[in-house]
Amino acid sequence: MTQGKAMSPATSIESHQESKFHERYHLFVFSFLAVLLQLIPNLLGGYGYFIDEWYYMACARRLAFGYVDHPPLAPVLLGGVMWFAGSSLVAIRILPALAGGAIVFLTGTMAREFGGKSLAQRVAALCAMISPGILVACGFFSVNAFEILFWVLCSYLFLLVLKTGDPARWVIFGLIFGIGLQNKHTMVLLGLGLAVGMLLTPARKHFSQREFWFGAAVAFLIILPNLIWQVMNGWPSLEFYANATLYKNLDTPPLKVFLGQIILQNPCAFPVCVSGVVYLLFSKGGERFRAIGWAFVALLILMLVSQTSRPDRITGVYPIIFAAGGVGLETFIRNRRKQWLKPALLVFLLAGGLLLAPIALPVLPPDVLATYCEAVGVVPEIERGKTSPLPQWFADRFDWDSFVSTVVDIYSRLPAEDKKRAVIFAPSYGHAGALEYYGPGLPRVISNHNSYYLWCAGNANAEVLLAIGANPADLRTVYAQVDSVGIIRGTYGMSWRNDMRVHLGKTPTVPLNDVWSRVKHYE
Repeated sequence: MTQGKAMSPATSIESHQESKFHERYHLFVFSFLAVLLQLIPNLLGGYGYFIDEWYYMACARRLAFGYVDHPPLAPVLLGGVMWFAGSSLVAIRILPALAGGAIVFLTGTMAREFGGKSLAQRVAALCAMISPGILVACGFFSVNAFEILFWVLCSYLFLLVLKTGDPARWVIFGLIFGIGLQNKHTMVLLGLGLAVGMLLTPARKHFSQREFWFGAAVAFLIILPNLIWQVMNGWPSLEFYANATLYKNLDTPPLKVFLGQIILQNPCAFPVCVSGVVYLLFSKGGERFRAIGWAFVALLILMLVSQTSRPDRITGVYPIIFAAGGVGLETFIRNRRKQWLKPALLVFLLAGGLLLAPIALPVLPPDVLATYCEAVGVVPEIERGKTSPLPQWFADRFDWDSFVSTVVDIYSRLPAEDKKRAVIFAPSYGHAGALEYYGPGLPRVISNHNSYYLWCAGNANAEVLLAIGANPADLRTVYAQVDSVGIIRGTYGMSWRNDMRVHLGKTPTVPLNDVWSRVKHYE
């Protein structure tokens, strides 16, 4: 029998590099597909602008070190996009789509760092790509897409710290964490979870390393400008978060919270999540990474105890669980030599992605989508008093054109003298932002909602007020004459935006500035 030639070291290195390139190639493909999944529907219309996008564009035109409901990073990014590419639907959604692609790539990369081979990386990347929570967050411009990306970047760095023991990575971690805080304050939840995971495992040794505290100092210095802004403005974000908890979010039983987590990450990915938790907490291969497993458990318990109706609060921690789960399932299949399970697993995940894609991507006509959502039982009410046949992340993209055209029509019918003195009051940042964007020729717009309240403080006086959705009894405390002049109709929008009365207030009895502090609406 002829004996094969031994592979030379150079050939071995070349083969290893080719294998790594092959794995990375597949991750790039998954990432590219994730970006296309977002951009193609938006090129076809995407149902229109989401309510928060009007507000973010308004913030981008008023750059500051802080806003009532979020730090400044997202408006800075959007301001750059608007300066370079304009404010079309596709233009403002490019960055969230790219964030989605990066999340998918990093998820597969984390599987490789756990020791996973090709299957583990594909499973992890595919789970991230079909996650309704990630798809929804990356489907329009908001802080949420970037928050998930920052959570994943920090998770990846934390994984490398646990794997290599290199404390220098804490400085980079602090840098990314601080930038993430400048995007959304709820980054602190990830920090809390990781701290619990470290305290419960030998990873607690990192608390005694100076690099860890230097990284913490870097994060603090990055968020400091926003903290100073908070102090100067009376800590408005704390008031906003408190009001959202009291008046906006629904109390949700723990079992429903848990089911919401499963649905938001795709039920077909649930076995991967279970595999990830088992791998991290109980397997020998995951021993070095126990802190990650306990961090996830701590965050999940926090969700269950808080009974929040917002299942997306910890979406950013799932990619690293997908990565660990991919490794666990790959090990299971390899040990039992069930090769047929490899394609079966990928097909199963793809089927789950296709099943729930219509509730995460704007691909169906709205009437068909309403029927589909009812059939699969996914029409969540995540905020008090806000209902629609469609999920809120879609419903809040409808009826903005008709809203603005109705206001324009009502304004056009006012007497010429009233037009000259008129100011429009909008009931939310979305209505105000839409009027500012769509309504050239309309008068100045004011609102008492979130940062609009601060922007209009001291500049709210109006001799003639065209008030949308305001209580006429409240208007009569400021204006001697209050008349109903129209009504806002809707189709698939959220219920609270439909059948809004429009009133005209004239002959002020007190300056609106004098009562402005009493109408503040942080929520």
